[in-house]
Amino acid sequence: FQLWTLPLMWLIIGAFLIAAAVTKSGLAQRVAYIFMTRYATSYRSLIVMTYVLGFVLSLLIPHPFPRALLMMSLVAAIVQKARMNPADAASLGLSVFVATTATSTILLTGDSTLNIATVGFSGLAVGWLDWLKYMAIPGVIATGLMLALHLLVFKQTGPVTIDRAALRLEQQKLGPVTRREVVTLLWVLAALLLWITDFIHHIDPAWVALGVAVGLSLPVVGDVLDARDISTGINWPIVLFVVGALAIGTVGKVTGMSDWLAATLLPSEPPHDPYAFAALVGGATMLIHMVLGSALACMSIVAPPMVQYAAAAGVSPLVPALIVYTAVAIHYLFPFQHVTILLGQGEIGGYGTRHVLRYGVPLTLVVLFVIVVVEVTWWQIVGLI
Repeated sequence: FQLWTLPLMWLIIGAFLIAAAVTKSGLAQRVAYIFMTRYATSYRSLIVMTYVLGFVLSLLIPHPFPRALLMMSLVAAIVQKARMNPADAASLGLSVFVATTATSTILLTGDSTLNIATVGFSGLAVGWLDWLKYMAIPGVIATGLMLALHLLVFKQTGPVTIDRAALRLEQQKLGPVTRREVVTLLWVLAALLLWITDFIHHIDPAWVALGVAVGLSLPVVGDVLDARDISTGINWPIVLFVVGALAIGTVGKVTGMSDWLAATLLPSEPPHDPYAFAALVGGATMLIHMVLGSALACMSIVAPPMVQYAAAAGVSPLVPALIVYTAVAIHYLFPFQHVTILLGQGEIGGYGTRHVLRYGVPLTLVVLFVIVVVEVTWWQIVGLI
């Protein structure tokens, strides 16, 4: 339970509450409609739109679940009105959830559980701007490559007619901008500003997130969150899962399991070439992830020995932590190997295991390219390596 004494846990809780406020106020839905009514014109533009909206909404909603479900609710209405065939509808549904995993890597608050757990495994203090410095460019490139791969693997198979008039009608039903939306937007902008300037004021992002959550619940200046959001707006099972996952990592380090795993799975001498090191750590993590399934469970077992292994090579512990993170965050062959992809499987997203596997096999090469070529090269440029 040590994690409850660290800011990381409170950043997760604050992020859940901010996500609840943005969704509850209707702000996220309004922003999504603005983009949909202007740029949704064809099958290809819809796929691109899921990735663009995935990033835009990550600025407002610091958790992938509500972002993906919100986008899917809009996409489902478009699919129905456009009379898409099942193949194109499944492709579009999958793109919503795949785009969410890709765009979540760009910002520290893009995924308030997986990203923050990564920082915890590294053992370093990583600010919002630090994450942006190290992961924004690799995240954007990974997002672009995953988008290109989606359009290559899932080509349009039937006619798609976008009824933009119907979209505008749905947008008009939202009515004028409400006070709640304005208040929520102002508080979220305040959070972003404080996160970006944390190198000046040195206030931990966790206390910023909690402060904004408190502001959103105050009378007069807030009135968006209430007592019920504490129980319904926070995914407590996920929070406790993070506690358990990080505790497993700590126990593994204290008992020597991390050292044993590193000695058993990896060569005795770490490669001195950073590209070879990234290929070894990333490849090993992806293989273990395919067996374990859960991204957080895999990180809890793999990240500590990889950090220990990197220490022997004189590499910053953040490097293996981010490599392990990338390997589990954007790589999957089956839905159960990423909880966000699993969330959309079946009735919600309209796709099945076959669709994920068809995309996941070539995705393996994309992820290895991102880890070995993009990330290592970028980290050398910015001085992390």
